[in-house]
Amino acid sequence: MNTTDPSLDADNGASPGLCFTIRKILRAANRAALGTILAGEERPYVSLVTTATDYDGSPLLLLSRLADHTRNLDADTHVSLLFDGTAGYANPQQGPRVTLMGRIEHCPAPRVRQRFLGRHPGAALYADFADFAFYRVQLERVHWVGGFARARWLDQGLACDWALSERFEAAAPALLQELNNGQTALLTTLANQVLKKRGKGWQAVAIDADGIDLKRENSILRLAFPQPLTSFDGLIPALSTLTTD
Repeated sequence: MNTTDPSLDADNGASPGLCFTIRKILRAANRAALGTILAGEERPYVSLVTTATDYDGSPLLLLSRLADHTRNLDADTHVSLLFDGTAGYANPQQGPRVTLMGRIEHCPAPRVRQRFLGRHPGAALYADFADFAFYRVQLERVHWVGGFARARWLDQGLACDWALSERFEAAAPALLQELNNGQTALLTTLANQVLKKRGKGWQAVAIDADGIDLKRENSILRLAFPQPLTSFDGLIPALSTLTTD
C-alpha cells in the first residue's frame, strides 16, 4: 500500500500537489500525537488527542482544562502534532507522516464545533462540559516525510485558500443536503467500491475543497477528491470520476 504520489519526488517546495498530499493525511486522521512543553519544567510532553480539520485544513481539537496538555498550553501555546499515515505498510518507515508546528488558540466559532463533532459525534456527550473547549492550531511550519529519503520542510502554503474555504463553509449545508437526498446511490458506491466498506445508508456529514466525510452507524470514512475543488460545480463530477478510476 502506498498513498504517496511518486511525482512529488520532483517537488522542491510547497507545490500544490505536495500540500494536497499533506492535507489528505491530516483530514483522513482522527487522532494525533500532541507535543507541548511541560509547565514549570520546560520538558517535552506528548499525549494522544483526537483531531478534525477546519475548512482550510488547520487542525481542530477538543481539550479539557483538567488535562496536563491543556495546562501546559496555558503557559506556552507552542504545539507540535504528529499525524501518522503509515497504516497498511509492512515497514512503517516507508509510509507517510506529517509533523506540524504552530500555536494553538481557543476557538469557540460554531464552524469549529460543527467540524469537530461531525468527525467525532460521540464527543457531543461532553463537549459542553464546563472544562472542555475547542481549539484551532495556527500552522507555522510543516515537516512531511513520505518514506525513506523523502522529506520536505514547508513554511507556508499548506492551507487551502481561505476565501474558498469560507465559500465551502457557507455552501456546506446545501451541498450535504444535495448529496444525501439526491445522490444516495453514488455515496453507497463510493463507500463500497472506493473505500472498500460494506453496507448501504452512507451519509455525507462534512465537505471541504479536498473531499468529504461519509458516515454509517459508528463508522466515519474520509474520501479525498482526485484534486482540490475550485468551485462547487465540480463536486458531483469529481465524485463520479472516483467510481470509474
